[in-house]
Amino acid sequence: MHSASGLLHDDFRRSQLDYGHLLHNGYELTKKASTYEEIFRLAAFNVYAHNRDDHSKNFAFLMDKTGDWSFAPAYDLTLSNSSHGMHSTTVAGEGYAPGKAQLMELAETFLISKAEKIIEEVRYATAHWEGFAASVHLSSAKIESTRNVLSRVLLRE
Repeated sequence: MHSASGLLHDDFRRSQLDYGHLLHNGYELTKKASTYEEIFRLAAFNVYAHNRDDHSKNFAFLMDKTGDWSFAPAYDLTLSNSSHGMHSTTVAGEGYAPGKAQLMELAETFLISKAEKIIEEVRYATAHWEGFAASVHLSSAKIESTRNVLSRVLLRE
């Protein structure tokens, strides 16, 4: 396993990483077009789930026994305002309030044909998060505070 921070020699505390960098370098490493969709889906999730703790140490790649690389499963996924009030990794240059326009800009640049479908799936899941929260017995106070944040994110569009 190697983090994007390590692979790109990126200081995650002062990073200027954009999801475009991850998309480009992810493909260069894996040589798989599916990597574009995997990273794009995670970018959409981080936007719509308000995970602003999306710094370069929270993206990783795995090498198998034959030396082939793949994008690692997502980890450290949490609603986060971040210390600076913006995403650690920008979306097409936007860190404060990225949304569908910036995601679609990435999709156009990297020819991600399923972008609309991916965004729709992620928006649906984040719009219905309360069912997931109830299934793990999240407190009503936490549900309410999360609802307040996520409703603002989903209404931005």
